Amino acid sequence: MIKHLTHAQIDKAAWDARCRASANAHWYGLSATLDAAAPGWNALIDEETGEQMPLPWRSKLGVKYLYQPFMVQHCGPWSPGVCDVARFLAAIPRSYRYADIYLGHEHAAAVSHVKFEERRNHVLDLRSGLAVVRAGYSTNHRRSLRKAEKSGVEGPTPASAKEVGTFLEHSAQFREWGTTPEQVATMHRILHSSEKDGSGFGRVVKHAGKPVAMAWFATFQGTLVFLKGMASAEGREVSALHRLIDGTIVECAGKHMQLDLAGGNETDLARFYSGFGGVPVVYLRALMNRLPPIVRKLKQ
Repeated sequence: MIKHLTHAQIDKAAWDARCRASANAHWYGLSATLDAAAPGWNALIDEETGEQMPLPWRSKLGVKYLYQPFMVQHCGPWSPGVCDVARFLAAIPRSYRYADIYLGHEHAAAVSHVKFEERRNHVLDLRSGLAVVRAGYSTNHRRSLRKAEKSGVEGPTPASAKEVGTFLEHSAQFREWGTTPEQVATMHRILHSSEKDGSGFGRVVKHAGKPVAMAWFATFQGTLVFLKGMASAEGREVSALHRLIDGTIVECAGKHMQLDLAGGNETDLARFYSGFGGVPVVYLRALMNRLPPIVRKLKQ
């Protein structure tokens, strides 16, 4: 039976044990990740089946709603076997009147007041070894890597959470995307938390001694997650992010089973990630609306 637990009722050690035992286990599901990304998160847990789903929530004008935390691509549900996603969505208490969340599953049966949209992630298999992985790069990506080498791009080398977070926070992309101060604070918590527990690490590449691209990665049970990364305007001119990702692949191929590129729903990103051989994987956006009819129309 699925139970709804408030944050104070969640046994974090048991939660993490169930997460690690899940067939679809992911770094996103660890309690430390969720604590950093969505402080005070609640949960749905079925202790009999070992299944669970976090509920990141907020309240506005007295209305509780579920949201997707910044830099966390999906929130399960996590299960040791095949998961009945609809069962968990149907079990969301009626006290949560609205939800806009992402699920780490390709399919879900119909649920009242919930509609689904498909999203795309990209994943690169690293098990075949570096030579095979690199052979799968696109012609354009190979050209970009040659350009980076000829331009004298150096690295990647280690970078701290503070260095990566500061670089990303002050990037032109963050300003263009309208990244909010709350999202920036979430990013810093995630980077510092994962650096502290050893699950995350940063990488930087430089041009003429100046940092031109930085990224943060997380590791969990054979999966390397490209959590967030970008290049400066100068870095884009010399293909610095190509160099950073390729260099990290060189470092991690053979050590990890796959590289989760954590994105690719947008056309340009899909092209960039597929250029490294990333294969598209479907996950779902779930929109739940239990608001009163007159308010519901405003949210559609």
